[in-house]
Amino acid sequence: MQDPRLRLFATAALSIAAFASTAGAVTALVWWLIFTPRTKALPRPGLFLSLVGIIAVTALVSGLGGGPGVSYLIRMVVILLIAAWAYAETQEGEVLAVAVWAFGDRIGFEMGLIAEMGLQGLTVIRQDIEQMRVALALKGIRIGARSIVPIAILLIITEIRRADDLARLLVVRGYTLGGRICPTFETGARDLLAALLAMVPGVLYWIPVRDVFILVQ
Repeated sequence: MQDPRLRLFATAALSIAAFASTAGAVTALVWWLIFTPRTKALPRPGLFLSLVGIIAVTALVSGLGGGPGVSYLIRMVVILLIAAWAYAETQEGEVLAVAVWAFGDRIGFEMGLIAEMGLQGLTVIRQDIEQMRVALALKGIRIGARSIVPIAILLIITEIRRADDLARLLVVRGYTLGGRICPTFETGARDLLAALLAMVPGVLYWIPVRDVFILVQ
Protein backbone atom coordinates (compact mmCIF):
# COMPACT_ATOMS: atom_id res chain seq x y z
CA MET A 1 0.00 0.00 0.00
CA GLN A 2 1.44 3.36 -1.05
CA ASP A 3 -0.64 5.52 1.28
CA PRO A 4 0.72 5.16 4.84
CA ARG A 5 -2.55 6.50 6.29
CA LEU A 6 -4.55 3.65 4.77
CA ARG A 7 -1.82 1.17 5.71
CA LEU A 8 -1.99 2.28 9.34
CA PHE A 9 -5.78 2.06 9.29
CA ALA A 10 -5.71 -1.42 7.76
CA THR A 11 -3.09 -2.59 10.27
CA ALA A 12 -5.15 -1.36 13.23
CA ALA A 13 -8.45 -2.74 11.90
CA LEU A 14 -7.01 -6.16 11.05
CA SER A 15 -5.07 -6.45 14.33
CA ILE A 16 -8.11 -5.60 16.45
CA ALA A 17 -10.31 -8.03 14.52
CA ALA A 18 -7.70 -10.81 14.69
CA PHE A 19 -7.28 -10.32 18.43
CA ALA A 20 -11.04 -10.28 19.02
CA SER A 21 -11.99 -13.62 17.45
CA THR A 22 -10.72 -16.62 15.54
CA ALA A 23 -13.09 -15.85 12.65
CA GLY A 24 -11.64 -12.34 12.46
CA ALA A 25 -8.12 -13.76 12.48
CA VAL A 26 -8.87 -16.19 9.65
CA THR A 27 -10.46 -13.42 7.58
CA ALA A 28 -7.50 -11.14 8.31
CA LEU A 29 -5.19 -13.93 7.13
CA VAL A 30 -7.10 -14.10 3.84
CA TRP A 31 -6.67 -10.33 3.49
CA TRP A 32 -2.94 -10.71 4.19
CA LEU A 33 -2.62 -13.38 1.50
CA ILE A 34 -4.37 -11.20 -1.09
CA PHE A 35 -3.01 -7.70 -0.48
CA THR A 36 0.56 -8.23 0.77
CA PRO A 37 3.73 -9.72 -0.74
CA ARG A 38 3.30 -12.53 1.84
CA THR A 39 6.63 -14.22 2.65
CA LYS A 40 8.62 -11.33 1.15
CA ALA A 41 7.37 -9.11 3.98
CA LEU A 42 8.54 -11.48 6.72
CA PRO A 43 11.79 -11.04 8.67
CA ARG A 44 14.58 -13.60 8.67
CA PRO A 45 13.20 -17.16 8.99
CA GLY A 46 15.11 -17.75 12.21
CA LEU A 47 13.68 -14.66 13.91
CA PHE A 48 10.14 -15.26 12.66
CA LEU A 49 10.14 -18.93 13.65
CA SER A 50 11.50 -18.01 17.08
CA LEU A 51 8.60 -15.62 17.63
CA VAL A 52 6.12 -18.25 16.42
CA GLY A 53 7.75 -20.74 18.78
CA ILE A 54 7.25 -18.41 21.75
CA ILE A 55 3.60 -17.96 20.78
CA ALA A 56 3.20 -21.73 20.38
CA VAL A 57 4.63 -22.43 23.84
CA THR A 58 2.30 -19.85 25.37
CA ALA A 59 -0.66 -21.36 23.51
CA LEU A 60 0.31 -24.84 24.72
CA VAL A 61 0.44 -23.68 28.33
CA SER A 62 -2.91 -21.96 27.89
CA GLY A 63 -4.44 -25.07 26.34
CA LEU A 64 -3.16 -27.33 29.11
CA GLY A 65 -4.68 -24.96 31.64
CA GLY A 66 -8.07 -25.14 29.98
CA GLY A 67 -7.73 -21.92 28.03
CA PRO A 68 -8.27 -21.27 24.29
CA GLY A 69 -4.83 -22.50 23.23
CA VAL A 70 -5.55 -23.14 19.54
CA SER A 71 -7.52 -19.92 19.18
CA TYR A 72 -4.71 -17.97 20.84
CA LEU A 73 -2.13 -19.52 18.50
CA ILE A 74 -4.12 -18.64 15.38
CA ARG A 75 -4.89 -15.08 16.49
CA MET A 76 -1.38 -14.22 17.64
CA VAL A 77 0.32 -15.66 14.54
CA VAL A 78 -1.99 -13.63 12.29
CA ILE A 79 -1.26 -10.47 14.29
CA LEU A 80 2.45 -11.24 13.94
CA LEU A 81 2.08 -11.57 10.15
CA ILE A 82 0.22 -8.27 9.92
CA ALA A 83 2.80 -6.50 12.10
CA ALA A 84 5.67 -7.89 10.01
CA TRP A 85 4.01 -6.65 6.81
CA ALA A 86 3.33 -3.18 8.25
CA TYR A 87 6.92 -2.86 9.52
CA ALA A 88 8.41 -3.99 6.19
CA GLU A 89 6.22 -1.58 4.20
CA THR A 90 6.88 1.48 6.36
CA GLN A 91 9.39 3.89 4.85
CA GLU A 92 11.46 6.47 6.69
CA GLY A 93 9.45 9.60 7.48
CA GLU A 94 6.02 8.09 6.83
CA VAL A 95 5.01 7.81 10.48
CA LEU A 96 5.99 11.43 11.08
CA ALA A 97 4.00 12.53 8.03
CA VAL A 98 0.88 10.65 9.16
CA ALA A 99 1.14 11.98 12.72
CA VAL A 100 1.45 15.59 11.52
CA TRP A 101 -1.45 15.08 9.09
CA ALA A 102 -3.64 13.69 11.88
CA PHE A 103 -2.67 15.79 14.92
CA GLY A 104 -0.99 18.94 13.65
CA ASP A 105 2.47 20.52 13.80
CA ARG A 106 2.87 20.42 17.59
CA ILE A 107 1.44 17.27 19.15
CA GLY A 108 1.53 15.40 15.86
CA PHE A 109 5.14 16.30 15.22
CA GLU A 110 6.13 15.19 18.74
CA MET A 111 4.29 11.87 18.39
CA GLY A 112 5.69 11.24 14.93
CA LEU A 113 9.24 12.11 15.97
CA ILE A 114 9.09 9.69 18.91
CA ALA A 115 7.69 6.95 16.67
CA GLU A 116 10.37 7.55 14.03
CA MET A 117 13.08 7.36 16.68
CA GLY A 118 11.60 4.09 17.91
CA LEU A 119 11.57 2.58 14.43
CA GLN A 120 15.11 3.77 13.82
CA GLY A 121 16.11 2.16 17.10
CA LEU A 122 14.66 -1.18 15.98
CA THR A 123 16.65 -0.97 12.75
CA VAL A 124 19.85 -0.21 14.65
CA ILE A 125 19.21 -3.06 17.10
CA ARG A 126 18.76 -5.46 14.20
CA GLN A 127 22.08 -4.31 12.74
CA ASP A 128 23.77 -4.70 16.14
CA ILE A 129 22.47 -8.26 16.43
CA GLU A 130 23.83 -9.13 13.00
CA GLN A 131 27.24 -7.67 13.92
CA MET A 132 27.25 -9.64 17.18
CA ARG A 133 26.42 -12.84 15.32
CA VAL A 134 29.31 -12.27 12.93
CA ALA A 135 31.71 -11.42 15.77
CA LEU A 136 30.74 -14.51 17.76
CA ALA A 137 30.95 -16.70 14.65
CA LEU A 138 34.50 -15.47 13.98
CA LYS A 139 35.39 -16.49 17.54
CA GLY A 140 33.76 -19.88 17.06
CA ILE A 141 31.01 -19.12 19.58
CA ARG A 142 27.40 -20.02 18.87
CA ILE A 143 24.51 -18.01 20.28
CA GLY A 144 22.81 -20.15 22.88
CA ALA A 145 20.69 -19.94 26.01
CA ARG A 146 23.63 -18.70 28.09
CA SER A 147 24.55 -15.89 25.72
CA ILE A 148 21.05 -14.52 25.11
CA VAL A 149 20.78 -12.68 28.44
CA PRO A 150 24.20 -10.91 28.21
CA ILE A 151 23.48 -9.92 24.60
CA ALA A 152 20.05 -8.54 25.55
CA ILE A 153 21.55 -6.52 28.42
CA LEU A 154 24.25 -5.12 26.12
CA LEU A 155 21.65 -4.13 23.52
CA ILE A 156 19.51 -2.38 26.12
CA ILE A 157 22.45 -0.43 27.55
CA THR A 158 23.65 0.53 24.08
CA GLU A 159 20.18 1.74 23.03
CA ILE A 160 19.81 3.83 26.21
CA ARG A 161 23.15 5.50 25.49
CA ARG A 162 22.10 6.19 21.89
CA ALA A 163 18.82 7.72 23.06
CA ASP A 164 20.69 9.98 25.50
CA ASP A 165 23.14 11.08 22.79
CA LEU A 166 20.26 11.82 20.40
CA ALA A 167 18.42 13.83 23.04
CA ARG A 168 21.54 15.90 23.71
CA LEU A 169 21.96 16.47 19.96
CA LEU A 170 18.38 17.74 19.65
CA VAL A 171 18.93 20.13 22.56
CA VAL A 172 22.16 21.45 21.05
CA ARG A 173 20.38 22.11 17.76
CA GLY A 174 17.71 24.12 19.57
CA TYR A 175 14.77 21.74 19.34
CA THR A 176 12.00 22.51 21.86
CA LEU A 177 8.50 21.51 20.78
CA GLY A 178 6.83 20.74 17.48
CA GLY A 179 7.91 21.35 13.92
CA ARG A 180 6.52 21.90 10.48
CA ILE A 181 6.46 19.60 7.48
CA CYS A 182 4.14 19.41 4.48
CA PRO A 183 3.21 15.73 4.11
CA THR A 184 2.04 14.46 0.72
CA PHE A 185 0.46 11.08 0.06
CA GLU A 186 -0.25 8.96 -3.01
CA THR A 187 -3.49 7.00 -2.88
CA GLY A 188 -4.25 4.34 -5.48
CA ALA A 189 -7.48 2.52 -6.20
CA ARG A 190 -5.97 -0.71 -4.84
CA ASP A 191 -5.15 1.07 -1.58
CA LEU A 192 -8.74 2.19 -1.14
CA LEU A 193 -10.06 -1.30 -1.94
CA ALA A 194 -7.65 -2.92 0.50
CA ALA A 195 -8.54 -0.44 3.26
CA LEU A 196 -12.27 -1.01 2.77
CA LEU A 197 -11.89 -4.78 2.80
CA ALA A 198 -9.76 -4.54 5.95
CA MET A 199 -12.97 -3.70 7.79
CA VAL A 200 -14.57 -7.03 6.85
CA PRO A 201 -12.94 -9.06 9.69
CA GLY A 202 -14.28 -6.58 12.23
CA VAL A 203 -17.75 -6.76 10.72
CA LEU A 204 -17.67 -10.55 10.98
CA TYR A 205 -16.87 -10.23 14.67
CA TRP A 206 -20.06 -8.27 15.30
CA ILE A 207 -22.23 -10.19 12.81
CA PRO A 208 -22.00 -13.99 13.24
CA VAL A 209 -21.44 -16.06 10.10
CA ARG A 210 -24.87 -17.66 10.31
CA ASP A 211 -26.49 -14.21 10.27
CA VAL A 212 -24.47 -13.34 7.15
CA PHE A 213 -25.90 -16.39 5.36
CA ILE A 214 -29.41 -15.38 6.44
CA LEU A 215 -28.89 -11.88 5.02
CA VAL A 216 -27.57 -13.32 1.73
CA GLN A 217 -30.57 -15.62 1.39
